[in-house]
Amino acid sequence: MVRLLRRKRVALPLGLVAALVVAGVAFAYFTSTGTGTGTAAVGSATTWTVTPAAATGGPLYPGSGSQTISYTVTNPSTGHQALTGTTAVVATSGLNVTHAGVAVPGCLASWFTAVNTAPASLPQDLAAGGTSTAGSVVVTMTDAAVAQNACAGISPDITISAS
Repeated sequence: MVRLLRRKRVALPLGLVAALVVAGVAFAYFTSTGTGTGTAAVGSATTWTVTPAAATGGPLYPGSGSQTISYTVTNPSTGHQALTGTTAVVATSGLNVTHAGVAVPGCLASWFTAVNTAPASLPQDLAAGGTSTAGSVVVTMTDAAVAQNACAGISPDITISAS
């Protein structure tokens, strides 16, 4: 019996030593570094919405009268956009003005002027859904010293653009 006790005593310390060796290995480690790359989607610019009001003022005649078209520029995007400028031109097809998108033969675009007054304080940072309302265009008709009857009764299209 004495012999068995000795073997148990010897076996117990060896088991304890083995456990400590395994535990020591479990706590050993290497250090390192690493990186990962994620992505974030960036939106893009959205086309401005330009809404002209009805023209005010008297009718246009060769050499007299003017009409003013006020307009609002709206940012339809979901983020901020910078409104940097506006322009206005008489819409044309060939050399002729257009009325409701259709060319008016013999009514020359060069007989009309569209003078744009951009909204104040450009550039403007417009938030999503934001508007700028201070723009206007004054339209006049020049006297070309020729018959301008082809223009009688029409409303020349004015294209207002925002950037």
